[in-house]
Amino acid sequence: MAERMPHNPGWHLAPGFEPVAEVFAELLALGLDLGATFAVSLEGECVVDLWGGHRDDGLTRPIERDALFPVWSATKGATATTIALLVDRGVLDYDAPVARYWPEFAASGKERLTVGEMLSHQAGLCGMRRPTTIEDHYAHHRLAAELAAQAPFFPPASAWGYHALTFGILADELVRRVDGRPVARVFQEDLAGPLGLELFMGLPPAELDRQVTITPPPGRQQALVEIPNPAAFEAAFQNPVLEGGMANTTAWKLAGIPGAGLGGNARGLARLYALHANNGVLDGRRWLSAPTVAAARSQRVEGVDQVTGNYRRWAAGFHLNMHGLMGPNPDAFGHAGWGGSIGFADPAGRLAVGYTTNRMLVSPPGELDQRLSELLAAIYAALDARKPPSQSAAKR
Repeated sequence: MAERMPHNPGWHLAPGFEPVAEVFAELLALGLDLGATFAVSLEGECVVDLWGGHRDDGLTRPIERDALFPVWSATKGATATTIALLVDRGVLDYDAPVARYWPEFAASGKERLTVGEMLSHQAGLCGMRRPTTIEDHYAHHRLAAELAAQAPFFPPASAWGYHALTFGILADELVRRVDGRPVARVFQEDLAGPLGLELFMGLPPAELDRQVTITPPPGRQQALVEIPNPAAFEAAFQNPVLEGGMANTTAWKLAGIPGAGLGGNARGLARLYALHANNGVLDGRRWLSAPTVAAARSQRVEGVDQVTGNYRRWAAGFHLNMHGLMGPNPDAFGHAGWGGSIGFADPAGRLAVGYTTNRMLVSPPGELDQRLSELLAAIYAALDARKPPSQSAAKR
C-alpha cells in the first residue's frame, strides 16, 4: 500500500471537496503522477487548487505553487478562445471563408473553407508536404505562406484530420491578418494578462525556470488504431517527428507555438475555461457574448480522424466530450494535451477543470487516463454530495 502523502497546507479546498485532495495525494504516492497540478472553478470561483510531487525524475525539486507545465495541445483551447474573442469583436466570423481574411488561402481548392471548418481540423492541411523542422514552426511566416498554397490531404470540409502543429500556424496567420498581432500577443494582452491567467504562449525569459521538466511517455508516442490516411499521419506527426523532450528546450519554451507550446498550470486552465462555463462572464465582467460562446462550442464535425483513426466530435477549436473524458455531461468541451494535461468547461454545472502533469502517459485507444478519471470521479461525487438529498437520490 502506498505511503500517504501529507496535504500541503497551502492547498485551497472549499468545504466538501476534501476527498479530491485525498485522490490527488494518492496518485502522487502511487507514482502515477510525478508532479502535477489540479484545479476546479465552480460558478466562477476557485474551489480546488492543488499542486504536488516533483519537477524532475531525480526528485530533486518539489513542485511549487507557481510551477508551470508544458501542456502540449491543450494550448489549442487557449488559441481557440483568442479567436472567439475576435469573433465577438466582429473582426472574424466562424461562417465566413478563411480566404476573406487571408486571400492567398484560396489556392488549391480551399476557397470555400470557413473559419469554423478550419478550426475543427477540416482544412486537410494536417502537416507540411516538404520536410520541416520544429524550428520552422517557431519561425511561422514561411510555413504560413506554404500552407496557403499547399494542396490538402483530403478535400476541404469532406472529413477531418488532426492538425497537430499546423493548427497553430493557420490560426496564428488568421489572427495576424485581422488584428496585426500574433495570436500569442492577443492572448497575453487581451485575455491572460487582464484575467490573471498563469498561462504563457511563449514564456518570458524571466519565467523560464518556473517550467518543470517533462518526462516523455514510454514506447510509441501515439496510441494508434488503424490510420485512414497514412500520408496525413506522416505529415502531422512525423514531419517533424514530435518528441516529448522538445518541451524541455529553451527554444520551445520561448517560442510558445499556438498549436502546442503553452506553458501553464491547472489554475490557469481552470480559470480560462471558467470564462466558457459561465457563458462568457467572469469576475462580474462579460468577456464574450452568450451567442459567441454558443457558436464556439457548437459541433462542426463528427467522425473518424483521417490522421489517427480515432472517432471524435469537434467545435471551433474545442474537442467535445466523448466517453467521459471530460466528466459525465455530454456538453462539456475543452482540449487535452499529449501526455495527459487538459482544460475543459462543463456549462451544465458552471464547472471548469484544469489538470497538468509532467509525467506524460498515453492511454490505449478507447481507454481514459486513470489519473484524470479518478480526479473527476472525486469532483463529481463532491458536487453530488452538495445537492439536496432529493436531487442526489434522483440522480442515482
